[in-house]
Amino acid sequence: MLPKKGNSLNSLALSAAAGLDLTETRGIDDGERERNLTRAAQNGDADAFQELYEAYGERIRRLVVYWIGDSLHAQDVVQTVFLKAFRGLPHFKNQSGLFTWIYRIARNECRNYLRQSNGRPVPLEEILGRGAEIDPTPPSNGGEARGVILKNAVMQLPFKMREVVVLKYLEGLSYEEMSRMLGCAPGTVASRLNRALTELEELLRPFRRFL
Repeated sequence: MLPKKGNSLNSLALSAAAGLDLTETRGIDDGERERNLTRAAQNGDADAFQELYEAYGERIRRLVVYWIGDSLHAQDVVQTVFLKAFRGLPHFKNQSGLFTWIYRIARNECRNYLRQSNGRPVPLEEILGRGAEIDPTPPSNGGEARGVILKNAVMQLPFKMREVVVLKYLEGLSYEEMSRMLGCAPGTVASRLNRALTELEELLRPFRRFL
């Protein structure tokens, strides 16, 4: 069952997730141009690869920030991702879109980073207190506080749940697009997203006044 705005259980989570800024750069709209650039890059054309990087680099960086929860190290991860992409391009067979291929490299790099760093997100209670300690007065920098709360809530989801929330609400992808990128059925994507929104609802409920 697909998540619906009328679902009271997920209403807070949906409202908050909708606040994730959709990336303005959607890559190269012309599929033939992407294929031509890819072929040129495969043949060693550095300018072609630079254009591909400019088209997809910021999208990958924003995804990496949400995956690892560390904006300081995100660029290092992104550089590793595109270095591996550049080296692996001769073996790219165009069986999937180029962004999907780079995305999968980024996904693996983020998992490696998380395993090695053992990084943990800051619990929401440490940001605003817990229970009666939570200040009932909304902070003056409400937009900034809202962003911190939402990002940390998303970061506390299991990786697979976090992934679908970010792809849906940060990237604005359809279930079919997510299905292709993740290599699973659209129904699996929808089920995973429903579970993610349910958990996100529980995480965000004590902070409703800030959202």
